Amino acid sequence: MSTSTAKRPTVSVAVGTSSSDVSGIGLRRRLLLRGVTVALIALVAGQAVPFIADRFLMSLLLDGAILALLALGIGFLARHLGLISLGHTAFFGGAAYSLAIAATHWDWGPTPAAVFGFGTGTVLAAGVGVLVVRASGMAFLMLTLALGQALYQVCIQTAVRPYTGAFDGLQVEYDMARTFFGLEASEITSAGIFWRVVWVALVVSAFGLWLIGRSRFGTVLEGIRENEERMRFSGYATFGPRLIAFIVSGAVASLGGVLFALNAGYVSPETLSFVKAGDSLIAAIVGGIGTLLGPIIGAMLYIYAQTNFNASGNLHLYTGIALVLVLALLPGGITGGLTSMYRRFRARLKGR
Repeated sequence: MSTSTAKRPTVSVAVGTSSSDVSGIGLRRRLLLRGVTVALIALVAGQAVPFIADRFLMSLLLDGAILALLALGIGFLARHLGLISLGHTAFFGGAAYSLAIAATHWDWGPTPAAVFGFGTGTVLAAGVGVLVVRASGMAFLMLTLALGQALYQVCIQTAVRPYTGAFDGLQVEYDMARTFFGLEASEITSAGIFWRVVWVALVVSAFGLWLIGRSRFGTVLEGIRENEERMRFSGYATFGPRLIAFIVSGAVASLGGVLFALNAGYVSPETLSFVKAGDSLIAAIVGGIGTLLGPIIGAMLYIYAQTNFNASGNLHLYTGIALVLVLALLPGGITGGLTSMYRRFRARLKGR
């Protein structure tokens, strides 16, 4: 394992010099075109969803897409660095609160407030990343959890209650004459209309993470994941790539927080809570952390299942049973399990 790990970065650099590669990325032109084509098809297909889904289903899909952004960030770190985070709600909730404070207390419009919220969440990810990315395994998980819960405790303190509303939460209020990229307040809170914005953000984020993962930089991340010590001996600085990956994943989670605050028009400490962190991690695990689509599919299924489980009055019981079944029967999640079955099926066909 260690020998193949050491070779990966070298192979990637060599590939980057090929005439068929995109200069500076280390990605084959044919693969890039394929990824762009899939992303464009997904963008167009997603725009048709409001025409075929009713209002209730549309609301579930919107919630699932927003959760998927949070799960995507967690899945990216787990897939490329082997790091499991329980603190990404700090960036999700931090971005949401920053938007709400800018709009409600500083009288900013929704567009500049959204940009401010996204920037605040990303900067927060950079600050937290400097503190935690040197750790790994259980230490990394507990550090991210501790820092995320520290922000939760800050937002409910009496001293900051005038800004955050503490347990009462904070309404997102702004001049109704102001728009968010042309969308009025009534359109932002409409699941059918705002879905298009969230879907574009989700597809672009997924494509960006795919591009990073397939690039030379993604190969370096995987080398660090497999054997960080060997990468250091090979001359690679590992702190910088780990920090950049953490910031990128935090930025995706921050984008989800901004879109959540805009659509809900309300932010509460729940966005920073351990429960929210658990929801996003479970969604990523159920869908499959090992694939790009896994967290997206897992988030959609998780929101739909939670709605049905909650109606039965046994939400936590059924959630636990479902999680145990997935972990026992499909260790790689839904997408990982389907991928394994497909490979086995192809192997049998070739064997014949």
